[in-house]
Formats: sequence, structure tokens, C-alpha cells
Amino acid sequence: MTRRVRVLPSADRDIDEHIAFIARERPDAALRFMDAVTTIFDHISGMSGMGSMRNYRNTRLRGLRIIPVSGFENFLVFYLVTTKTVDIVRVLHAARNFDNIFS
Repeated sequence: MTRRVRVLPSADRDIDEHIAFIARERPDAALRFMDAVTTIFDHISGMSGMGSMRNYRNTRLRGLRIIPVSGFENFLVFYLVTTKTVDIVRVLHAARNFDNIFS
């Protein structure tokens, strides 16, 4: 079952910030990052069980899944699956403190 992908505002900001940061040094890599993010979103929409499950105390994040962006494995997509959608919650660098972010 293919689900509609909804990119939440926080994830949209994350993506914009990552693209801007990457583009400062490597504009070509920033374009590849955009394509890789779009591709992983497409994969998740068709196979929403991809990635691994994360558990956080915040009950709104029950079932939060995580998957790396192909070719940019230090960037991780955090998403929730509903009956009709895949909600992209955040796109974060792996060095970030996820427990603090999602608490």
C-alpha cells in the first residue's frame, strides 16, 4: 500500500538547513542530497515498515521509525506511519542528541 508523504514543518526546515549548509561548500552535493531525500521519501511511501523503530517517552512519537538517507548516511529521516500517510517528523544529522530533541 502506497501512503501519501506529509513533510511536517520541522522536517521541512531541517531539509532546507541541510541543503543550505551542504551548498556552501558543494552545490552539486546539495542537489544530490535533495534527490536522495526525495528518493527515500518515495521508498518509505511504498514500504512504510522500512527502517528501525525508536522508542521515546513522548507518546505522540509512539511508532517513530528511522532510516538513513542513501548516499548521505549521516542524515536520518524520522517518520510516523498512519493508516493513510507517512509523516516525516524530522531529518537530522546523526551527531544530534535525539533524546533531547524528541523529549
